[in-house]
Amino acid sequence: MKKQVTVCLAVGLMALAGAAFGAEKEQVPVAKGMASKAVSGAVNLVTGIVEWPMQTYKGYQNGLGFIKNKPTSKAVGGVVGFVWTGPGQTVSRMLWGGTELFGFWTANRPDNDKIGFPFDGKYSWEMGEKYDCFKPTLKEGLMPVPRKFVCGATDVFTGIVELPAQITKGAKEGRVGTGIVKGVWFWLSREWYGFSGILPGCLLSNSKNNPGHKMDGAWSWSGLSPDAELMDKK
Repeated sequence: MKKQVTVCLAVGLMALAGAAFGAEKEQVPVAKGMASKAVSGAVNLVTGIVEWPMQTYKGYQNGLGFIKNKPTSKAVGGVVGFVWTGPGQTVSRMLWGGTELFGFWTANRPDNDKIGFPFDGKYSWEMGEKYDCFKPTLKEGLMPVPRKFVCGATDVFTGIVELPAQITKGAKEGRVGTGIVKGVWFWLSREWYGFSGILPGCLLSNSKNNPGHKMDGAWSWSGLSPDAELMDKK
């Protein structure tokens, strides 16, 4: 019964959201964003296991920089890839895929830049670019973890602020009904991503970019300020 109610609410919210925001410019169209997110999530969920052999291969190919002997560096790199980064990235990609697939209805942050460790590439089979947590320093290299935790916790506990923020914005534009729908949608979206960002989710990797409809800014109160986008970049 609970599942049926959840599905009905999600479908109803999708329909309202599509009608309310379909004409917005400079945005990812709602329907297109939901479809793109569902596809991205399904691909990551199904092919996440490919990360394991790929990380093993990358570990062997790249080796470990602090080991000067090349054959030894490659051998140890391959072992680390198989034992550590392989399973870690596999779990991360599959869980992120599930978050996107089952949360296809959500809006999302503009991006995840510096929030969580990024995947090497868009897809599990790509070589991509390996994130180095030792650059420029270990302290700075590890900062994506606490940033992801703070963002997740903030979204969980302050996500409801989206409701008054979007209603106020809608009232100023003469679209109170749109503001209410958007407020509820953004609120639930922040809760969805928020819970995935706190422990232990903050320790897992995620995509750097988000394919869905973008929320007004990084924080739930961003919609209250006309300069939200500028403030979020500072």
